Amino acid sequence: MMNNYIALGFYILILGILTFIASRRGSADDFLRASSEIEWKIFALSVFASVISSYNIVVGLTFSFIFGPWVIVVYLGVLFAFIGIYYLAKNQNTEVVIGKRFNSVVDYFIFKFGERNASLLNLSLLLVLFIFISLQFFINTTVFSEILGWDKYTSSISVGIIVLLYISVAGLKVEVYTDAFQGILMLFVVGLVFMVDTSQISKETISPLLTDKTIIFGAISLAAVQFLTILVQPEMWQRIYATKSIVHVKKGLFASWILLMLVIIPLIIIGLSVRASGGIDNPGNLFYNILETSASEWFLPFLSVALFAAFMSSLDSSLFAISSQLGKYGFWIKSEEHPYHNQDNIVVKNTRVAIIIITILTLATSLYFSSFLLYVLQLVSLLTVISTVVLFSLLFKTTRNETFYGVIVALASFMYSAFGGLITEAPQTTLYPSAAVILYMFAQNFAVRVYNHMNKTT
Repeated sequence: MMNNYIALGFYILILGILTFIASRRGSADDFLRASSEIEWKIFALSVFASVISSYNIVVGLTFSFIFGPWVIVVYLGVLFAFIGIYYLAKNQNTEVVIGKRFNSVVDYFIFKFGERNASLLNLSLLLVLFIFISLQFFINTTVFSEILGWDKYTSSISVGIIVLLYISVAGLKVEVYTDAFQGILMLFVVGLVFMVDTSQISKETISPLLTDKTIIFGAISLAAVQFLTILVQPEMWQRIYATKSIVHVKKGLFASWILLMLVIIPLIIIGLSVRASGGIDNPGNLFYNILETSASEWFLPFLSVALFAAFMSSLDSSLFAISSQLGKYGFWIKSEEHPYHNQDNIVVKNTRVAIIIITILTLATSLYFSSFLLYVLQLVSLLTVISTVVLFSLLFKTTRNETFYGVIVALASFMYSAFGGLITEAPQTTLYPSAAVILYMFAQNFAVRVYNHMNKTT
């Protein structure tokens, strides 16, 4: 146990050093946008750390058990999202991005879809980020109870104070720096693959998974979910706007996907190993079962630091994303001439206050969670409906009014599916609201074209 504390102590010391380095200039531009100076190597590690996160490690093992080799298809969705993000970033008007001082995807929403649509999308993303942070705190309490013996109150409050301190001091710049450091540490998770019995993996084990239509359909559904969620992920776009150039974005996104595969492939092997050995009733607890039965005691300090890093990287990203959105726009965007929009010092002050408030509220909310997998799927379902509307509007060049009605239908479809029990632990159910939105927007687009054609003929 003492070794775990020593390892975590070194980790926290390095966080302190990185915070000091990132805060030396102390400018508002550094705090909000890292002065748009991030190079592709740091960007790649930061994106990797943000995408993999602690819940992705826990959920990734569960999905590896359920889907086997088809998990690769799931993460092809991430690759396609990276490609989509690159082309969206490439086609954005650079002069507008710089002139309007973009530092979040909400800035782009305002520019592209208008204030009314951006306000609804802003509210949706605030809800997504709030639930995600609460979920991170919930998973954290379970993981650190297993490794360090901490109770849920001690682990959540301790981690909450640490992330609150360094994000409040140096903002996005320290977030990107610490993500790069944390991304390297996360590679220690790969070591678990050498501690499970892989000898039972055989053709007989894998073949049924390869031909199971339910598994194939589930994996394809999750790939679509990954694509849609990452495409509008606020944390991702903050890093895009903090990067030096589109060339650095392109290199960084490709490198981060390679790093992602270095972790995902070992997770697939672990999931197949446990499946072949049998004896697992609830795959949702797979990660904790491996900690209890397979992880060597000498490896636990490395694993605890890696998991701590995975947790912190996603927590600090989401915490800064939601706080900076609130700091700049609040809950509803009143006008582009909002007094805070172009006064970075005021936005920084508001963001720091929001960081404290959100940390306290999400900590309290996390204590009421019970089943993380269902919450994860509901969370990504909300992100997918947002992304579906945005993607459809960009592809078919809908008017701002048409987009607005699409957002309303998207949110209504999600609420009905979530509270009506349509979204379950089956991955494909997360796409039900998005399917309803696509049908509506196609029907709306067709009706508008017919109406315009009739007006022209008369």
